[in-house]
Amino acid sequence: MMVIMGKVAVILILIAVGYAVTKCGWFTERGAAEVTSLLIKIVTPCLIVNSFLGDTGTLQVSEMLLAVVVSAVAIALSLVISLITFRNEPPERKKVLRFAVIFSNAGFMGIPLVESIVGGKGVIYGSFFIVVFNVICWTYGYNMMSGGAKMNLRTVLLNPGMIGLLFGLPIYFFKLQLPALLTEPVGFLSNLNTPLAMLVIGSYIARVDLHSFISDLAVYKMAALRLVAAPAAYLAVLLLIRPEPDLLVSSVIQAAAPVAANTVLFAVEYHQDSELASKTVAVSTVLSIITIPIFTILAQLACQFLF
Repeated sequence: MMVIMGKVAVILILIAVGYAVTKCGWFTERGAAEVTSLLIKIVTPCLIVNSFLGDTGTLQVSEMLLAVVVSAVAIALSLVISLITFRNEPPERKKVLRFAVIFSNAGFMGIPLVESIVGGKGVIYGSFFIVVFNVICWTYGYNMMSGGAKMNLRTVLLNPGMIGLLFGLPIYFFKLQLPALLTEPVGFLSNLNTPLAMLVIGSYIARVDLHSFISDLAVYKMAALRLVAAPAAYLAVLLLIRPEPDLLVSSVIQAAAPVAANTVLFAVEYHQDSELASKTVAVSTVLSIITIPIFTILAQLACQFLF
């Protein structure tokens, strides 16, 4: 529990730094928008490719396929939950709230937690969760947040998430050993992901009226769905699927993570309600200090019960 709380605290400190530098006038709205564009178009593909570099282990094909399946189940359950809620919200708020319920912070926060609690094999499983996350995020999520922009083959294949997969998957499956001249720049760029994303989130929180954090009940309803309802439903399904322990625990941690930073990044990039998006990330991240340890313990107890 202390490990998880420590990791969440680091995320909150980075958000606080973004908040502070914005209040000081050192990080403008234009600067935040430009950093957002950099994160989506450059850093995101590098993050995906980097997850497949190095010692990727020796998972069997069946284990890889099961990792993909359970990851898809996690996001599908969240998607179903989102579709039956927030029906009375205005369309511009509904998009952001539903996106927040569907997509967890599986990469920025999930992977570091999985590495600390499960270890190297868990990180490999976590990479497949990120693969599924990006496929759904850059297809269904993109279509929703861009206002129903027409999906074509170019959009599907050439968005930043899919570009990362197109380079990363061959590296994984063919066990390619790339020179350091290529891998080190990719690693450096991918390392920018969490700090820059959290600074951007802090910047947009700094522009939100403090009173609206307390008065916006829809944000707390969203947090209950993202942090409690979705991971609880997912854990119940895993008890039926019975994946091996490392996969079960790592995927539950990622499914129980707070709202994805992409909620803010997409809201800014596609001119949705970035203020609401910032609130969903901030509130869910704070509350996850309580909920993530609970679901991690429940997942470990489930492993003892099943195996």
